Amino acid sequence: MKKYILVAMMAILSLPTMAQKAEGKCGLDVKWTFDGYTLTITNINKKGFAVAIDEYDVARNIAPWVKKKFDVNRVEIGSGIYRIGSCAFANCNELKEVVFHGTDVLEIGWGAFLNCTRLRNISIPVNMKKIETIAFGNCSSLTTVKLPDHCRVEDQAFISCSGIKSLEVAPTTMLGQYVFASEVKVDDVVRHSMYDGVILRLPSYINPTNSNVYGISSAAVEKLASNRTTKVDYDYKTSAIDDVVATANYARNDTYALIIGNQNYRFVSDVPYAIHDARVFSDYCKKMLGIPSSNIHLSEDATKQMILEEELMDWLQKIPNRDKKKLIVYYAGHGVPDVKNHNKSYLLPTDVRGTSPQRGIALDDFYGKLGDLAFAQTSVFLDACFSGVNRDNEGVTEGLRGVEIEAEEGSLGNGSVVVFSAAQGNETAQGYPEEGHGLFTYYLIKEIRDSYGEVTFGTLSDNIKKNVSVKAKDLKLRKSQTPATNASESVSDSWRDFQF
Repeated sequence: MKKYILVAMMAILSLPTMAQKAEGKCGLDVKWTFDGYTLTITNINKKGFAVAIDEYDVARNIAPWVKKKFDVNRVEIGSGIYRIGSCAFANCNELKEVVFHGTDVLEIGWGAFLNCTRLRNISIPVNMKKIETIAFGNCSSLTTVKLPDHCRVEDQAFISCSGIKSLEVAPTTMLGQYVFASEVKVDDVVRHSMYDGVILRLPSYINPTNSNVYGISSAAVEKLASNRTTKVDYDYKTSAIDDVVATANYARNDTYALIIGNQNYRFVSDVPYAIHDARVFSDYCKKMLGIPSSNIHLSEDATKQMILEEELMDWLQKIPNRDKKKLIVYYAGHGVPDVKNHNKSYLLPTDVRGTSPQRGIALDDFYGKLGDLAFAQTSVFLDACFSGVNRDNEGVTEGLRGVEIEAEEGSLGNGSVVVFSAAQGNETAQGYPEEGHGLFTYYLIKEIRDSYGEVTFGTLSDNIKKNVSVKAKDLKLRKSQTPATNASESVSDSWRDFQF
């Protein structure tokens, strides 16, 4: 008799688990099955098209597994699912692990994992493109977050994930506001506290002066910088243009290139991607334009002395027979206006304060020195602007943060000089985070790549202007940016036929 009672009790205890076994649909050609522990999402499209999980909310249109109060401990997302709909797994209080089969998931919707307080393990697929607002809000058991390149993470996506201990953000990840902050109440007022844990990697546009905007404490960012025992890796490959194939048919032995990438400034905000820009441009000079390595000087985080003395005087002036040779000058970094001197334009070396632009390098003086070198042809590519605002819309000139000034253009002076500028007037030379480059530099390099280095300057100018102008309005800053090309008087009628 006792044996039968025991069997009956076991049967009764197992009823909830058995009752939880179920299946259904959660989108067009999307099937879900639940076995009492794991919820499996499957693409059942017969043509193999990628599909999306339905959009839900936490009040009226609740996901079926939440509505039925299933104890979902694990979620498996099958291949061929490109989007997790809004609130799809919100309030799954028992959820501990999410597993992705393949890398097809590109988007995680608004509040998709909101209030999954026991969620500990989830690896964001490497092809993820968008994580929407509060997608992981209040996932307080998450301990590590690793975000891939080219992913746009919207405002407060990881808000109140207080258990995070380690953070790794790829160079071209785009973060919104307060992504990693936590909301706390102080005297009944909701305030934000900043993430203060270990940081393994951050995009270059985040620094101690602006980190709070993204929900990261300045102390954590400073600790990252102080703990670096090896040189920072600026050779990340996040764009198709970063892979340079050697295609030069001949060596340009009579061409020289001075390439400057100023990214890390002592007194003002950094310039995201500037060193990466300079290194990739240098690779193209060598491998696609055929310029010998000995004819290229790559200067990173250059000071005023490095530019004026080491490069212009000690190197370029000593090149013999310059009137039979070509010079390419590339600069990515800060430009700044002198508001006390008719908004005169200056290049800003890394050791000069934005509040003292006159201690930098006056743009017309820089052009004048290049013209005086009297190369047969000098081309200057300037991925900088002189409005006082950098690639991330941060002020460079103290007291003018976010205010864009129409700077005076530098005079080109003598010589056969052609200048390609990233922006005009009071425009900002923007960054292109999705590609890990300055916007102007990206399209400059792309034109060299697409033409195998054989493009004329006229075509180069037209295409850069067209592509940058169109793309600029789609970027985060939503600002106009119109590249311009100017030439010294002696070549004003002939520069369009020039080539590298």
